[in-house]
Amino acid sequence: MDIKLEKINDIRLIVLDGDLCVESTHKFKDTFKTILKEKNAKVLIDFAKVPFIDSSGIAALIEVCQNLVKVNGRLCLCHVNKKIINVFEITKVHKLFKIFESHQEALRSL
Repeated sequence: MDIKLEKINDIRLIVLDGDLCVESTHKFKDTFKTILKEKNAKVLIDFAKVPFIDSSGIAALIEVCQNLVKVNGRLCLCHVNKKIINVFEITKVHKLFKIFESHQEALRSL
């Protein structure tokens, strides 16, 4: 998995490219180490190039979400494909994340 970090004003944009699975969760969680040091961190994760997520990926997302809440941060997801949204709904984690179709919608909500 490739992970690109961008900053749009005070929002961190994380663009993922590849499967969010057991092989990539350590890299994914490491990306958040510096972000979690910021109070009130606002994070948008772009899933446009994520074709697959497994239980390890879901667990990593939940962990990141919980850690952001501890520092009064916020998390949004965008461009999540229908297959992954179905996985989120089956596992009931879709209630934890604000999911948007576009960057613009997500950025406005943050």
